[in-house]
Amino acid sequence: MFHAIKSFFTRTKSRLFSFNNEPFSKFSILFIILLDIFLFITILSGIGSETEMSPKIDIKYPSECQKHFTVEHSSSEYKDFFIPTQLSYSKHKSLPIHEDRRTAPLCVELYEKVAVIVNSETFTSNKKLQNNLKRDNQKVLLKIDNIEKRYNTALFEKISLSKDSNYKAIKKTYYELLEKEKNIENELKGIKQLSSYEGYKAYEDFVTQNRVKVQEELASYKLWKPFISFLYLLKFTLPLLILSFLLYRFTTRVKVVESIPTKIVALISSHIIFIVLVPIFINIMYLVYHILPHEYLASLFELLYQFGFVFLGYYFLMFLTIVVLGTIIFFIQRGVAKKEQLRKEIKEKTLHIDAYNQSICPNCKNRVDYSKNYCGYCKEMLFRECSSCQNKTVKYIEYCMECGEKEL
Repeated sequence: MFHAIKSFFTRTKSRLFSFNNEPFSKFSILFIILLDIFLFITILSGIGSETEMSPKIDIKYPSECQKHFTVEHSSSEYKDFFIPTQLSYSKHKSLPIHEDRRTAPLCVELYEKVAVIVNSETFTSNKKLQNNLKRDNQKVLLKIDNIEKRYNTALFEKISLSKDSNYKAIKKTYYELLEKEKNIENELKGIKQLSSYEGYKAYEDFVTQNRVKVQEELASYKLWKPFISFLYLLKFTLPLLILSFLLYRFTTRVKVVESIPTKIVALISSHIIFIVLVPIFINIMYLVYHILPHEYLASLFELLYQFGFVFLGYYFLMFLTIVVLGTIIFFIQRGVAKKEQLRKEIKEKTLHIDAYNQSICPNCKNRVDYSKNYCGYCKEMLFRECSSCQNKTVKYIEYCMECGEKEL
């Protein structure tokens, strides 16, 4: 099994970087890079469209929805009672959250109860009035603050004794602003309380009954969302990966007649396999990171910090980096070593074949009799035992001279 996988990746690697057993030209490399970029962007876009079916937390449980279950609302506050809108998944148009199929059922039900309150004309006019009064109040407070920064009460008394009309006007303006602020506050208090609207009691009971449930659902969704997104990713990538793999296997079979079209299909399918595996691998690494006990790790680092053993964390980080990079270097160098060994074997094989054709020893270059087993000058072995018939045949010659079988 391992040998088959290893052989598959070796063949795939050779097809990724060569065509018809020849290295790519510069223009071919350029077009292949462009093709890979196009495939990568398209695949990522497809993955994005699929993972949208597992919506982000702020779409599944909008912050506007969470606030109703986490914050105690004042019955005089209108601003938090509205039906928020967001972009639709399919039409890219603004629509109410409770009509978006990606929103959690509890949030949908919440906004249906909020809609009973906010859809009345009285609520709309009162909310507009409250917003206007609060805006006017902020302007008044800003003006009062500016005057208080420049003057103080003692200075006002001094100003009142002054004959300068400008100073008296400032004091008059200040007290007028204070009176205006007081009137605005009284108007705000006179606006109808939310608790007196039809449907508010049903809303309040619903929030109270589901406060804990929403938090539990939210925590569960945060835990499982990456796994759900990964399943949607596999839904898009697995058919493409399997199809590319089957095409690759078909075009690289021994019985298939090699031609330019089959080689191009093998080349493209091998690139698709590699490109599809990249996001899959990245998401697997993210899932591993996601399931790590972050709280325990944070507690561990805090403990190390408190006792002055932070250096152990750095030691571990260095050790982990050394292991990862060392493993990568090992596999790279192993590949280089294998290539070098293959080069030496080919060279040695060529030397033995040439030596046999010229009846000379491949080691010392003296003339020898190939009916004998060894060179009489340097003791170089001239024959090997055939793995099929166990008879003697010339060393490094591909086929046995007795039975004609290929050396394994």
